[in-house]
Amino acid sequence: MSGYYYLMAQLPVINPAAPVAFSYAKFSELAHRFLSSRDARVLDALSLEPARHEAATGSAVVDAWYRWERALRLSLARFRAAKLGRNIPYTFEEEELVSRAPDARAAAHAASSIENPLEAELALDRARLARVESLRGGHFFDSEAVFLYGLTLLLRERRDRFSAEAGRASYTTIYSQILGEQA
Repeated sequence: MSGYYYLMAQLPVINPAAPVAFSYAKFSELAHRFLSSRDARVLDALSLEPARHEAATGSAVVDAWYRWERALRLSLARFRAAKLGRNIPYTFEEEELVSRAPDARAAAHAASSIENPLEAELALDRARLARVESLRGGHFFDSEAVFLYGLTLLLRERRDRFSAEAGRASYTTIYSQILGEQA
């Protein structure tokens, strides 16, 4: 679609070392001017948190992203449980999903071995951004490129919300709640 070329050509580059030029909300507003109604529905449903069970979205790259993200989350749950001496059994489908995404499993293993929670989350975000980039293939000026840009922007906005101060405040709140429940 020729309109997608014009959309993608006017979007600013997302530089990992610089703040993002505009928000996901502004990107979505701009994109909706060019997208077909089908593609607009895919963009409206775009999320960093896939549904627990696979469902087709209408986009091959979004479906691939969601499969990989599910495998990453399943792997993280298993590694974190193992640290606590627990076992989380997978269903056959979950086992198959994780086995088809060895890079997701490796990213989860690496992140679960990092003691600093902020550093672990940053490592996971780097793995997620690398996965989004690996899905690019020949998609530069089509709807898939629009969805990949959206995922990248969502990941960057998420990462930009991380801060040591916010993490400490959240930790203190949760810790105080736990102590209050035990008293």
